[in-house]
Amino acid sequence: MRWILRLGFPLVGIAAMLSLFPYRLTAAGTRFTVQGSLFTRRGFSADTSFGSWTFPHVDWLPVGVHIAPVNLDLVRLASAASPRPARYAGRLRRDLVDQVPHIAAWLIGEAVIGILLGLVVATMLNLALRQVRGLPHLGHELRRRGRLLLAGAIATVLLVQIGAVTYDPGWARRSRVSGTIATLQLFPHQLQRYYLKHSKPFDVLNAVSAIQANLQQRITRDNVPPTAFNVLWVSDMHLASTYPIVTEYAKSFHVALIVNTGDEAEFGTAAEMTPTYLKQLRGLTAVAPMIWLPGNHDSPATVRIMRKVPGVTVLGTKVSDGAGGSVVTAQEMTADGLQIAAIPDPRVYDGAGAFGSNDPRVVHDLEVGTVNEALAGVSPTASYDILASHEPAAAGQAASDLRGRVRQVDAGHLHTQNPDSSLQQGSLIKLIEGSTGAGGLDNLSTGLPPPPVEFSIESVAANCQFTKVVRFQIQGTAPTSATAATGRRPPQVAATTHYFLPQTVAAGRACNPADGLSPPAPVAGP
Repeated sequence: MRWILRLGFPLVGIAAMLSLFPYRLTAAGTRFTVQGSLFTRRGFSADTSFGSWTFPHVDWLPVGVHIAPVNLDLVRLASAASPRPARYAGRLRRDLVDQVPHIAAWLIGEAVIGILLGLVVATMLNLALRQVRGLPHLGHELRRRGRLLLAGAIATVLLVQIGAVTYDPGWARRSRVSGTIATLQLFPHQLQRYYLKHSKPFDVLNAVSAIQANLQQRITRDNVPPTAFNVLWVSDMHLASTYPIVTEYAKSFHVALIVNTGDEAEFGTAAEMTPTYLKQLRGLTAVAPMIWLPGNHDSPATVRIMRKVPGVTVLGTKVSDGAGGSVVTAQEMTADGLQIAAIPDPRVYDGAGAFGSNDPRVVHDLEVGTVNEALAGVSPTASYDILASHEPAAAGQAASDLRGRVRQVDAGHLHTQNPDSSLQQGSLIKLIEGSTGAGGLDNLSTGLPPPPVEFSIESVAANCQFTKVVRFQIQGTAPTSATAATGRRPPQVAATTHYFLPQTVAAGRACNPADGLSPPAPVAGP
């Protein structure tokens, strides 16, 4: 109990001081509060009534620093920022950076005072408990308390050292935007026209979005080359009517290539691929060509329908084996200079034996066996920029079979995006896309709320480097226009940005959307 008091009260003291006494500053004419946190929120964040911008990956310490405006005059902010948002953002950034030493000193001082107050309270409570229990007075009280204080100081120094050792200098390159600010990023060109025609308050949102966008542009790596084109990643549509939002996204962000890792259908029947649904799909492929590969809900009938959609290239073959299963083969192609291979999922809805199983062990063995067979004849010199499969187990096995010869593996199926911490491990990039159809009919049968609509955009440089990925999550009714996005009840949108470390790319490589797509072919043999 004594040790609980000695450790707990200083921590409570730190948390109380950080919460009760924020630092106050003025930057670019706007007043802000800077507040620290312990255990509750990690990293750095900027909070406004329009949403938050969070940088959670700073170090291993469970501490955070959060900045928020005070009594913000939105009209004055809009008038100051709208003419030259880049200049205003630069001034705001400089003013904040100049005060970082004062902020750090204030927060550290609060932590030290919190420790001292906690130790004092713990000591007083300990003495009171001894008095109530009638225990004798211990000698050398001051010496004992001095040792406790010294131990607290040593612990504080150790924590500071842990923070310094685990500090990530690239923390600013991984961020998450949520709320209205994230929603605004979906329709930048529409919103600009929309604001010109509507009331003045919407100019405020435009100004806030412009400030955030210009600040984010400053967060780049020195060795990141300019983007040559963008790739849109979608998966697990499951017949959902979410292609309109994806189409708007593709238009707004100049997407040159779309990769769909499958599960277009639900039951794999031709009838469910309705004219209305296919019309929505054609609306997207009119913006950019799509590479599509079959998932476990996609039957050979689904494959035949997808081959007929203008702008869709089916990569990989899937045919019935006549016994309730299917036979798949891997194929490869080039797209805008990228070498891409794909292995379809051999499972089918309500299939026989392992082909219709939901047992993770059975599924894993089927997927691994399929990949090993599909890649058995690949030349030992063959390499791919992207290797896609619907099931993550298959993608992982493919990366293992072609170790060191694949830069990025991609999958879907899980209806949730893989965490940022697993996006790049060593030289391999791993991208698992969530359900762009928000789970489709699967969630209706379980009674669970649908997952967010999820899709990602990946930037490719002219030298074929994958430079960054921005991952979107939309909870609620997905907007299909700027008007819908700024309505009474806008959806909850989050956008997470992750910069990749440079990969090994052969000298002289060039990737350009003008190169177009080659026809699919069997994976390279010996």
